[in-house]
Amino acid sequence: MTTSIVECPHCHYRFNYEFIPAASLGSIRLGTSRIFKCPNCKDLHKFDVVHFGKDPSLPTHGDNAETSIGGGVFVLMIAPVIILTALGIILLNMGISQGVLVLIILQIIGFGWIAVYLVHIYRKANRISNNE
Repeated sequence: MTTSIVECPHCHYRFNYEFIPAASLGSIRLGTSRIFKCPNCKDLHKFDVVHFGKDPSLPTHGDNAETSIGGGVFVLMIAPVIILTALGIILLNMGISQGVLVLIILQIIGFGWIAVYLVHIYRKANRISNNE
């Protein structure tokens, strides 16, 4: 695990954040930033994880339930893709003409939903961080 010293933009709570560099288990990874909940104020914020190292005087938190963006967010991102793909497969198996095209279009709509929802989460985290 990699450790970075981060500070909440809202409550200025400083802590060591342990994460896996190539994976996002409980956060949304955006380049050198991650969106996750502050363990102190419990709001979603965008944190820069570029200050690598560990300060022994600070508490350590990681990708876990305390900082996770929550299962509901992942469900809202993934469920439409699964539902639309299943619908496309059902239509394909029913012999609908141009079934493959319908399947591809439904998958594009599903992945478009993920992109739009990620932008929404990013803007929400920025808005909370900047307004308070």
